[in-house]
Amino acid sequence: MVEITPEGSGYKVEWSDLGLTAMVRHIKDRPAQFKAQVAISHQGYPVHRSNPVLDSTSGMDALVRKLNKRRDGADYGIAWDQVVEDLSGIVIDTHRRGVSELVISDVPVNDSVNWRVDNILIEGNAAPNLIWADGGTGKSMFALWLSVLIQTGHASTDHGLVVEPGNVLYLDWETDQYEVANRTQKIHKGLGIDAPSGIVYRYMGLPLVDDVDRVRDIMHRRDIDVVIIDSMGLAVSGEMESAETVLSFFRAIRLLGKTTLIVSHANRQGTIFGSAYTINASRSVWEAKKSAGNSGGIDFGLFHRKANNIPIQSAQSWSVDFKNDAVIYTRGDVFKTDNAGTLSYGILVERILRADGPKTRQYLETTIKGMKGDPVERVKNNVATAISRHKKEGKVTETGDGMVSLVPAGASQEGEGEWTI
Repeated sequence: MVEITPEGSGYKVEWSDLGLTAMVRHIKDRPAQFKAQVAISHQGYPVHRSNPVLDSTSGMDALVRKLNKRRDGADYGIAWDQVVEDLSGIVIDTHRRGVSELVISDVPVNDSVNWRVDNILIEGNAAPNLIWADGGTGKSMFALWLSVLIQTGHASTDHGLVVEPGNVLYLDWETDQYEVANRTQKIHKGLGIDAPSGIVYRYMGLPLVDDVDRVRDIMHRRDIDVVIIDSMGLAVSGEMESAETVLSFFRAIRLLGKTTLIVSHANRQGTIFGSAYTINASRSVWEAKKSAGNSGGIDFGLFHRKANNIPIQSAQSWSVDFKNDAVIYTRGDVFKTDNAGTLSYGILVERILRADGPKTRQYLETTIKGMKGDPVERVKNNVATAISRHKKEGKVTETGDGMVSLVPAGASQEGEGEWTI
């Protein structure tokens, strides 16, 4: 009896009655040729490994001859021709069958969002997460910091994040193992973690599409839950502006079958580098923007630019300090940084009223124009729209003398309480 089990990039095929196992990997399924690496062992001992064409009579015959030469079938009671024919049939049929079709009403529906790191990384094999920024913003360090949180399950109320622990694979096209190990050690020190890192690291010299089978094998062997891609510009197999190049990259990401975080760069125009499909194929996209004021480290804001099936998340501010061979992350308030102007008009109206108390529309317009730098008429219209929406939601009131005020949370206009965002 022949049994086949998916394993990594390929399959394990077993003949339990014969004590035979075949590991089939690096499958190349082309219209005129089905080729794969086949490694056969007998009773735990390796017999032969080669790369036969499994849908060719001559290819199968050549494999049978090699097997008989290594371990004569007549001596061991193995009909190699039948074994190879069974191997070819079950592997080709299983591989080409792919994912089975289903009736959509049979799919259990879950409206809740699963987060690997709430609320930054969405969980799921069809949920590529992407973070992009200019060089020097600290995006790679932040990706590694998130990796440490996931690998260790570390949680701190100071960070305001909920982490689902898991095993992390860090795929690095940018630096080397020594740099990543050094950074990881400093991140551990900053978090007060004494244990050694369990993050699995791999230096990447080939585009992901050309190395995806080996990556999948590592993921299977190491029981990986989250994959970090650092960075997309070197991980793709061609020009980033090419739709087909980017789509091929995301098809390879989907083959990994796990939660991914992709690190990418900004172009000269200050927008995300590459094809529009970089955004379209990602489920969640964050932009990191560096802010001034930290001479001993890096301050940056995180802004949620795209989300599928979830609301756009609130902006975040992070401060990174490098002290005594430690990397320390502190969560802050975007409104108190020079990135405040990137917040929406609605949020800015709320925050100004909270900070400064009741104010006129003119005060709000003048203050927000100083933050955003938009034309006067646009500022005026957008502030008016924000106030109108807040009034409809019962968040603000406007008196006859033109003063706009916050309404305390959980209270009527005359009640008491604290208005919250």
